Amino acid sequence: MAQHIHEHIQLQHGTPDVNDFAEYNRENLVAWDEMAGEWETNQVTVTQPTSASVNGQNITTSDNGQNVTASDSGQIATAITRSSSGIQDDDGNDMFTQCLLPRVEELAEWKAGETVLDLGAGNGILGRMFARKGAHVTGLDFSEKMMARGHERDVRENLDHRITYDRIDLMDFDQMANYMQGKEKFDIVTCSTTLKSLPSLQPIARALPLMLKPNGRIVIVDLHPAFSKPAGHRGMELYEDGNTGQQILSTYIKVPKYLNIKPSKSEAVRGQPKPLWVFHRPFWSLMQPFFDNKLVLDAMREPAFQGQPVLQQAQSYHNFQQTPMLLAFRLRHADRT
Repeated sequence: MAQHIHEHIQLQHGTPDVNDFAEYNRENLVAWDEMAGEWETNQVTVTQPTSASVNGQNITTSDNGQNVTASDSGQIATAITRSSSGIQDDDGNDMFTQCLLPRVEELAEWKAGETVLDLGAGNGILGRMFARKGAHVTGLDFSEKMMARGHERDVRENLDHRITYDRIDLMDFDQMANYMQGKEKFDIVTCSTTLKSLPSLQPIARALPLMLKPNGRIVIVDLHPAFSKPAGHRGMELYEDGNTGQQILSTYIKVPKYLNIKPSKSEAVRGQPKPLWVFHRPFWSLMQPFFDNKLVLDAMREPAFQGQPVLQQAQSYHNFQQTPMLLAFRLRHADRT
């Protein structure tokens, strides 16, 4: 009865109908497989550069002499154009290297001899971080193409003896439970940038206790539920300071809806082969499936970019340094005996 009530509440807050889970999941699995590890970052080029400021810090932007407002399209007036380039290297793009990987490392608290299970392993970015330290890592993913790409990179770094991959569907509890039969549980379980593409968290939340040792740690990182898509939308306003004549670029996050957002399609990277379905969950809906399965939250981080703004890319999260791009949190068994 409690399970039924919980599912009903979720449906009221934007979670897809249970009957749609299979179709949403099928489309996302196909999209991930077609991406096959070809993560691209988008570069923004600017014409007619002049001096400007992002929230008080100097950048380079376009001089069109007008006050304009832009949003996630990344266009400020007509001066900014888009191009796609820069495939992620073995450690991922700057979101991984500056925001995600440091927080995973911090929250995991890996110690020599501990084993790691990476759910939604993709092309093995997290696995290689732990393998370089000496960990033995198992990566689970649905896309054989992505795992093959990860293995190629593992071999290149001579880490393939420390990392193994297996194919699994994170929406299939029985498949995950069967996988763990006869296997030793893991000290650390990680899952990064995966939950928002899962139509339901129930299967993975039920499976996690079967995978984790009594004193183990689960580290999950994903786009921030409040400040990233589909809830949060980046906004930019370009205006000219009448006292100095300098152009000022002010950035902000607009959250027109938060509690109830329907599933929506989104590009993780502009120009990717197929968009992904993303599933918004407010904080309570994100955490409740884990609490229901006797997991407790004991640490949380909200990483954001630091340092200098990105001069040629107005919509970059580098220019939104007071707004966390990601949410990272750690779970443990409620009963660790």
